This record gives sequence, C-alpha cells and structure tokens, in this order.
Amino acid sequence: MPTENPQDARRLEFERARRARAEEVQTSPTRVYELIRSMIRDGTVPQDGALGEADLVRHLGASRNAVRRALQMLADDGVVVRQRRAGTSVLHDIVAVRDGEVGPRAYEGAADEGRLRVSTLECRRIPVPPPVRRGLGTDATSVLLLEQVGFVGGSPLYLRVGYNVTDLSVEEFLRRIEANHVRYPPIAEVFESLFDVPYGSSSSVVEAVSCEERAAGLLGIPEGSPVLLRELMTRQTDGTPRELSFTHFRGDRVAIFGGDHSGPSVAGTAGFTDLDLPLT
Repeated sequence: MPTENPQDARRLEFERARRARAEEVQTSPTRVYELIRSMIRDGTVPQDGALGEADLVRHLGASRNAVRRALQMLADDGVVVRQRRAGTSVLHDIVAVRDGEVGPRAYEGAADEGRLRVSTLECRRIPVPPPVRRGLGTDATSVLLLEQVGFVGGSPLYLRVGYNVTDLSVEEFLRRIEANHVRYPPIAEVFESLFDVPYGSSSSVVEAVSCEERAAGLLGIPEGSPVLLRELMTRQTDGTPRELSFTHFRGDRVAIFGGDHSGPSVAGTAGFTDLDLPLT
C-alpha cells in the first residue's frame, strides 16, 4: 500500500482549515448590518464613536466586504456618516421607546433622563371622529385633541396626536400636561395625573409608513422618509379606554421595545415594572 505523501497531507490539512475558516466568517451584509445597528442601539458604540472596519471585521468575524456594505446601509439610513480619510462614525444614537410609553424614558434614573423636551402644538375640544369613537368605545360627544412634538438632544424624534376622553377644560388639561413636562414621570403617573384614575393597561399596533409632508417638516426629515406609526390605546384599571393616540417616530432614530413582564415592581409605577408596562 503506497505511503501518503507528506506534502499532499499538509496541503489537504491546509484546505480543510481554509474551508473551516471561510464557513466561520460572516459574509452577509444584512446580518452584519443587524449586528452593528444592535451595537449602536444598546450603547456599545456611543454617539460620535468611530466604527473602524478592521475592528468590526475582527469583532464580528465578518468579511471586510460585508462590513463595508453594512456600513453603507447604515449611512443610507442616516445612522452613521462616512467620510474619506476620516472613516465612519455614529451620527446619532438609536433611542429606545418602550411599547407602553409615550416617548423615551426621561424620568429620574432612566437612560434618557434630561434628554427629552416636549412641545405642545395644539390642544382643543373636538367632536369625536367616528374611527376614534369605535376605537375608544365611548358615548362621549367630544374629546380633547392633543398634538405634540418630542425632541431628544434638541432634534425632533416624534409627532404625536392623542384623543382624550375627559371632562376637563382645555386650560386645565394643558396645565396638567405642562406640569408633567417638568420632570417627565413614568406613564402610569402621567395617566393618573391627567384622568384622576389609576392606569390600567395599554395596547398598540406599529406599522412602517412613508412620512407625509407636514409630519416630515415637523420631524426634520424628507417627505416620504420611513417612519414608525404607532397606534396606542391606554386604559384605566377597569379596562375603560381613556386615550387613543397616533405617533410618528423617526425610523432612523427610534427602536420600539417590547419587554419581559416578569421583572420586579418599581415604586411609583402603579405596580408595573420599570422595564415594561403591561400590554393587553
């Protein structure tokens, strides 16, 4: 039986090792894009932080071509900026908005404490539109319409319109709204301060849509840009709906989070966890 040539054996072992390394390398730009975006969202890469291609290739176990294409995808999203000789850096962070919350957490001890500012554009009493009546299941003849723009770090983040079932006057409702804009407490506390009943639950639907002209102007983005449209219903403890709202979140800046409902309760949030509010 012929003896195996040592040179052939080494060549065969080299080929096996090369194929094994190739199988371990991430070559999908989409998957690399997802991983980098996740790193930006969780703060692993801070705003203004540099994204070096060589570091990403090594850290993600990805091919250089996949990393370059993924970074260009993020640049197309407006999340990073790429400059010749200066490299790639994060243009802005991706803000986490919990599914039951109106906006990012701006209250004491939260990740976005001190970054949120809300401007009220309109508050007036209107007859209940038929779709709102069906959604709220109310027999009220009128609701308070509230329109607001939320800013984080000085840049517009969301445009929100809410239809509120309340007998309060416009002036009193606005007074309560503005009182909450001083320190931006959690949603359960805001709800009780506005409606004089304990917060019960919320439910939502999120869709990706194109931004129309007026909303785009208020959000500082081109008309037709992708935005996340969230329809949110909030209820008191007996299940009675009190507000139906529609919020356009900038698609390049916001991630809407669900959550684990098993965490411990936090004081001041009506028994709900700080990690999430209950959804029905």
